[in-house]
Amino acid sequence: MSQTCCPMMDAQWMHRMVDEQFADIYFCANCGHVHRAEKYAVPLRFPYQGRCINCGGDQQESAEGLRCTQCGKTALQDKDLHDRLAGLHPEHDYLIAATALAENNRQVLALKLATAEIQWGRDPIAGMTLRIHTLEGLGEIDHALDEAYEWSEQDGAPPQVHGVVAQLEAGVGNLKGALTALERGLNDQPEHWAWWCDYAELQMHMDERPGAIRAASKGLGTQSAEERSRCVAVLGEVGERLYANGQYAEALGACSLAADLQEKFVELAWLRARIAAPNQDVAYLIKWLEVTVSLDPEHAEAKAMLKSYQPNKKSGWFGWGS
Repeated sequence: MSQTCCPMMDAQWMHRMVDEQFADIYFCANCGHVHRAEKYAVPLRFPYQGRCINCGGDQQESAEGLRCTQCGKTALQDKDLHDRLAGLHPEHDYLIAATALAENNRQVLALKLATAEIQWGRDPIAGMTLRIHTLEGLGEIDHALDEAYEWSEQDGAPPQVHGVVAQLEAGVGNLKGALTALERGLNDQPEHWAWWCDYAELQMHMDERPGAIRAASKGLGTQSAEERSRCVAVLGEVGERLYANGQYAEALGACSLAADLQEKFVELAWLRARIAAPNQDVAYLIKWLEVTVSLDPEHAEAKAMLKSYQPNKKSGWFGWGS
């Protein structure tokens, strides 16, 4: 047990380069004191067969089987080492241990065990996905992108890889690259609703309104409430932009794509009410104001507008003579 350094020690993990080697650092966030540094060889090269899982070096045949020309470990020693590292988790499972370590910000060790999952584990696709995201967490963005693209070009690559590429490209600000990756993925899996949501959001960020509307309407086919909300949010935002430009018919069209969901989401109901106002469609205006207030009883603007349209028993509508 490391000796405490502060009365209220805030112990955390982070990664750092130590002696030109990746290391997981256990330190106190209050005073900065480092309590432990664990250095590891890491396999930064794409984990093809014939490469060492410990360090990524090339393997050659020897009297003891495959041996790494860089770190000197045999394939059997590699597996024994990673089995012991996986033992840090009660499940003794590469992927479970790697996921837990990554969540605890032990990115260096997580990378090693994610790579072990690719070589020896039960779910190499999940291992490869975690490996790429762990590389991203380590700041090795170029490595992560190179591996994701290399993976996507392999025969039999799973469709999930396109989502991984899109996430990485979006993370570095290459929105067009992210859209291209999603298009490839949707070509393989046209009912991957989360990707339609991602595609719609990216199109909206680029202010490609027709594309955002089309993708959001596709994404509404999902059974996921969260994904449906994301698509509705895109329709609402695009509708707001069209409304602000005075394109009321186009804004109405964006809302209408949500069909009966318009009466379940306050942002669409409120937009429908405001579209009805300049069109002088009093009946629809009142209807959508009432829907807005029913969805959000604290919606001050909608309540105030609705009140001005309430009938007056003495003088009729709008204060005119009865």
